[in-house]
Amino acid sequence: MSGLALDSGLIAAFAAVSGSFVGSLGSIVGGWINQSRQDHRAQPAKTIAAREALYSDFIAESACLLVDALDHNVGDPQRSIPLYALLSRIRLSSSSRALEKAEAVVRSIQATYGQPNLTAEQIQFFAGKIEGPLKEFGDTCRSELNSLERKL
Repeated sequence: MSGLALDSGLIAAFAAVSGSFVGSLGSIVGGWINQSRQDHRAQPAKTIAAREALYSDFIAESACLLVDALDHNVGDPQRSIPLYALLSRIRLSSSSRALEKAEAVVRSIQATYGQPNLTAEQIQFFAGKIEGPLKEFGDTCRSELNSLERKL
């Protein structure tokens, strides 16, 4: 009979250890699934934030070069490097429509360098009235970002 009691004790101990193991495993798997879902939900928000920053940087760099182009006939090629780098990043991550508009901005800046210089007063006057490719790029980007946000 003592052999039977020993077996009962071993069975009870094994059941306790097994239950603890299964409970721990369930907790670990549940935590992993929860973290995976959180990461999956956070990724679109990170994508939107990264695109907003990219588009903002492109607009800021383009505006600086556009003002430079209005004031100078020949641009320093070194100053255009950041703009081309941003254009390449847009090419990697954005829609073809946003890329088209960004390329139009670059072409517009290049064309502006060939035009006669404006005075400071003329630049100030035209600054608020620019409706060209930079505005179209901004409108396209806003539309793209709104579309991404609706998918969240």
